[in-house]
Amino acid sequence: MKWLSLAQRRYKLPLCMALLTSVLAAGCALPHKQPPAEAQAAPPPTSPGADAMYDLLVAEIAGQRGDYAVAFDHYLQAARSTRDRRAAERAMQIAVFMRDKEKALTAARLWVDIDPDSLDARQGLVVFLLRNGQSEEALPHLDTILAAVRAAPAPAPKPAPSANDLSLDLGASAQGFMQIAALLGAEQDKPSALRLMERFVARHESDAEAHFAYANLALSAGDLSAAQAATDAALQRKPDWPSALVLRARILQAQGNTSAAITALGAAVKQFPKDLPLRLAYARMLVDSNRIKESRAQFGVMAQQAKGNVEVLLALGLVSMQIKQQDDAERYLNQVLKLGKRGTEAHYYLGQIAETKKRPCAAIEHYQKVTEGDAWFDAQLRIARLTAKESGLAAGRAYLHAIPLQNPQQQVQLIMAEGDMLSEQKQYDETMDLYNSALTEQPNDSNLLYARAMLAEKMGRLDLLEQDLRAVIEREPENATALNALGYTLADRTARYQEALGYIERALQLRPQDPSVIDSMGWVFYRLGRHQEALRYLKTARDLADDPEIAAHLGEVMWVTGDQKGALKIWEQGLKVNSENEVLLNTMQRFSR
Repeated sequence: MKWLSLAQRRYKLPLCMALLTSVLAAGCALPHKQPPAEAQAAPPPTSPGADAMYDLLVAEIAGQRGDYAVAFDHYLQAARSTRDRRAAERAMQIAVFMRDKEKALTAARLWVDIDPDSLDARQGLVVFLLRNGQSEEALPHLDTILAAVRAAPAPAPKPAPSANDLSLDLGASAQGFMQIAALLGAEQDKPSALRLMERFVARHESDAEAHFAYANLALSAGDLSAAQAATDAALQRKPDWPSALVLRARILQAQGNTSAAITALGAAVKQFPKDLPLRLAYARMLVDSNRIKESRAQFGVMAQQAKGNVEVLLALGLVSMQIKQQDDAERYLNQVLKLGKRGTEAHYYLGQIAETKKRPCAAIEHYQKVTEGDAWFDAQLRIARLTAKESGLAAGRAYLHAIPLQNPQQQVQLIMAEGDMLSEQKQYDETMDLYNSALTEQPNDSNLLYARAMLAEKMGRLDLLEQDLRAVIEREPENATALNALGYTLADRTARYQEALGYIERALQLRPQDPSVIDSMGWVFYRLGRHQEALRYLKTARDLADDPEIAAHLGEVMWVTGDQKGALKIWEQGLKVNSENEVLLNTMQRFSR
């Protein structure tokens, strides 16, 4: 379960119908786990009856009317009286929807009390303890999560010599620590998450896997020194661990020492020639360094080592897409389909390739075969967008509105997809009406505010853009996307360069490897007249992402600093990526006059 903020337009919070039905059909005799020992000393809960049905019905009606505070109170009361975990879970979901971390913590505590074996409940409790500044109390719950993952049944042995998949073979212990690192890594307050993980690792000082997980979390948070120290600690306890060797190379790459990272991985591949995840990491790093010929040689070795291996072929297809070898990617993914496994993922990516090759009917056909999994909803949105392009806006919107929603988060995605359709047709006023209507019901939804801000930029309404982005930043001070967008817009569309620099610096601290943020830093330095610093950042951004807008910015700075030939070359490369990018085309037009 992902503990994300929920905010949706026109979303009517549905009652957990299985819960209500069981109350009505069984005379409210809801099954529940035996409460923990400390709870048994208290008087037993009241036998569920009319009061529980009343609470559930009131909660449902309140949710449909948008009165989520009342819905929360009654779901919580129903959970307390019935000791049913579903009501407690529902109460917590509503609290998350309301962005009320105190209520969410109350519900999470109750959920764990009712169902102490639920990992979802434990993880929710950890998250809301952290968000409420009670991280010390989270430590024993992290130990419980770790023990549960370790106790899970071991997977079937993998066939030799090739792995059955290309994920790192970490083992149950490392998987437990990594699950905890992933849970904490999803939090916006990275420093607090790192501190909690550091205290947790101190309880497991002798475990190489604990240090490895902490290193991953530190790397994702941008604390490269902590990541390096933790990786060294893992390798001290478990020398020649391929997963840790890969991580050390990734840290070297993040530190700007890609050459040393590639050398280290190359040596590791020679030491462990049959380790497919290790070889894949090496191949991907070669791709990142634009050493395409060498990387393809590694892909060839992998294909030979694991003939007929679905996971290898799928990975080769995805990496081939990344390096824009679409024909190779299509061949690998079609081989996946022939093997009869992982077809959903293969069709999803084949749909993307068909889109790239401007074959919309083929793309739609592939997306229609994505019938389950995380990609299903995105495939549906893509079908709607392609339908709008092929059959008209009305047909696309009709398809979009017919998509059944699987969870409340998808409602905002649907609204934004509809907004994109309208915006692509330059129906800006109707798009604004759409966002305004959604924000009337969910005025604090960051995704909708951000979408309206981007629309406002297209309409020249910088006052509204600034208002909405500031509202996002006020609620989420570490929202790097909003910080970067506001900083870039101020640098690009106003003369408030110093103010823009401040926002972009904050975004860069949060996302030091994000090419879009690095590009913004280069652009604001250009606007400040600091051309050499601008070139340094823009070249770094260009190395990280083959993006036409970055090419436009880098080419402009190269042009004004006297390198017109180099600028033209960069622009031509950008056109190969997207010949219709307006920023790039406008830049080239300005300087060709």
